[in-house]
Amino acid sequence: MNHATARPPWVIVTVLALVAVNLRAALSSVPVVEQEIQAATGWSNAAIGVLTTLPVICMGVLALAVPGISRRVGRRRTVALSMAVLVVAMGVRIAADVAWILTVSTVVAGVGIALAAGLVPSVVRDQLPHRVGMATGVWTGAMMIGAALGGALTVPLALWLGSWQLALAFWSIPALIGLIVWWRVEGLKDAPSSADRPEVSLRSLPWRSRPAWAVTGFLLTNSVVFYTLLAWLAPSFVDRGWSQEDAGFLFGIFTVSQVAAALTMPYAAERVRARRVLYAAFIAVCIAGVVLLGVTSRDLAILLVILVGFTLGGTFAMGLALLSEFAHDAHSSARLTAMAFFMTYTLAAAGPIIAGALLDAGWEWSGVYLLVALAGAAQLLTVVPLRRGVRI
Repeated sequence: MNHATARPPWVIVTVLALVAVNLRAALSSVPVVEQEIQAATGWSNAAIGVLTTLPVICMGVLALAVPGISRRVGRRRTVALSMAVLVVAMGVRIAADVAWILTVSTVVAGVGIALAAGLVPSVVRDQLPHRVGMATGVWTGAMMIGAALGGALTVPLALWLGSWQLALAFWSIPALIGLIVWWRVEGLKDAPSSADRPEVSLRSLPWRSRPAWAVTGFLLTNSVVFYTLLAWLAPSFVDRGWSQEDAGFLFGIFTVSQVAAALTMPYAAERVRARRVLYAAFIAVCIAGVVLLGVTSRDLAILLVILVGFTLGGTFAMGLALLSEFAHDAHSSARLTAMAFFMTYTLAAAGPIIAGALLDAGWEWSGVYLLVALAGAAQLLTVVPLRRGVRI
């Protein structure tokens, strides 16, 4: 018996959660101090959009390389490497007022995120095949908790520490904790043999599978909306007169509502007979909420952010569960995940840049949010092939 299978499922899920909580804080902590970054660097809105985009591009490009790295050094060492990379990437942000250091740290953080995120669906499929919904919900929820903490606490930390650079560097501490726990407690200490590890190349990906393209499109359109809001939700409300602290709190609510959906919806979707109707309903509510966020008053902002966050997080988590559910085994899950993440993150990275360029060109926030909603509406086109019983 593999050493990992002797571990209770809750141990594996808990350790995965401690890793996942670090996979979004590096991104969400930056937009809430956008004004300080622009004051220190002189960057435009488009440049700030690039700052959010760089790690997303890394996540997409490296999606194809992660299985190969894991094949050579093992999953345990690959995930440990990802945590170590994140510790360094966020730690050097103590000098984030230097433009090139902030840029390099952002790229390096994207590498760390990609190394861990690309392995989790295959770990879930391999280690917890009968608890896919639960495990996916927990690790996705943990990832979103990290995003919530990064967005909500960075400004208070900056006020407490007297430095926005120190506040950004603070997020290296949870990554260090994740590294230590993964290395000491992680349930996959015995790396599988070379023959058991999936070999992934461009040619081996399921390009001819309609369901594979449907899952990829489902996650892609969701991610366009998420990463654009990640970059611009808080700044859009600062422009409307909110304080940075209040805007950061609003962003925290946005991500906390995603956590609630991530923890519940993959499990619920396994038990709902008309699952595709559920997908479509979530997408429709999300689209309407995004449109209204572009024109909302202060009184409705929190309600709309909760609706958008819950539906956006729910569809994302349900999509991630399909990467494990639709796969025959850990090998096919790795190939499907590589395809979905490669296409999703490389293309979704354009969202924050385009939004920033439109703002520099004089667009109003209402127009930008409408364009984001139209991108989200394309997700409806991917729902029909996502039926039960699919194997890729």
